[in-house]
Amino acid sequence: MSATKTTIVAILVVVLTFTAGVVVGVFTSHVMILRGGHGAEMFPTRALVNRLDRRLDLSDAQRAQVEEIIRRRHARIAELRTGMTPRIHAEVQAANDEITRVLTPEQRKKFERLKFHLGGRRRPSGAAGS
Repeated sequence: MSATKTTIVAILVVVLTFTAGVVVGVFTSHVMILRGGHGAEMFPTRALVNRLDRRLDLSDAQRAQVEEIIRRRHARIAELRTGMTPRIHAEVQAANDEITRVLTPEQRKKFERLKFHLGGRRRPSGAAGS
């Protein structure tokens, strides 16, 4: 019976560790996207090149070219994202403002908390009822 309990505990530890890793990874990715990817590469270039290399059996020259293509395009995507992020945030804010106007005062309080939990940013407390 003791060996069975040990096995169950070990399995639970592995499952919980895996789940925690997934949660942390998703949360970190979400935060990086919301902040424009600063401090980390949005697309892991080396991992992508390694995967392509494994699947396509690239030559050294092809691997170097593919890596350069991905780095160059990633830079362009980052530029586009930087330009689009403020516009996307403005649209999300406009939608939130429109929704807020059709809610009751009690619903507005709940909506503010809901926005925070969904990754929205808290406004100063006096701005909630706009």
